[in-house]
Amino acid sequence: MEEKIADLCEIESGLYLDYYNGKYTYKQFNNTLESENQKIIDLVYDLLEEGYEDREILSAIEEQGEFYKESPEWFSNDADISNYPSEYFETSNSKKYPLHEKCGYTLSLVKRLFKARKSVKAEHAYQKSKYNNLDDGMREIIYTHMRAMKKKKNKSKRKSKRRKSKRRKSKKKKSKR
Repeated sequence: MEEKIADLCEIESGLYLDYYNGKYTYKQFNNTLESENQKIIDLVYDLLEEGYEDREILSAIEEQGEFYKESPEWFSNDADISNYPSEYFETSNSKKYPLHEKCGYTLSLVKRLFKARKSVKAEHAYQKSKYNNLDDGMREIIYTHMRAMKKKKNKSKRKSKRRKSKRRKSKKKKSKR
């Protein structure tokens, strides 16, 4: 399990450090990370098939993220020890995103996977009560549900920002009177 969790988290951490070292722009970094989603999901399914539970996988990813955050091999200020010598801690650069230091994107992706998986399982069980297990064809359906969930979440954030700005404008108008 530990090896696959390390593989999961190294995808994000490696890409993040490549971004930080100037190999990618932030937009390219995010697009590259998005393109690795299927690989991450397949690794999680491998863990599920080996008999690990959702909670165990999530806690292992969190632990691995903490390891990367504290480990000198990943985010070190010592160029001799680090896998990616970048003087990461010596700079107070605005390019730093602590979420990616701790594999936060991977963790949120896996959480969305488990949510979507549960909802699709429930829907599938409701429609065809004879089947208890999901087959490989259902993975694609789960993945499309996850992408749709993310789009809905982003739309709701934009709407709430618009509402807040409208409230501020109306408060300014009232205070001028």
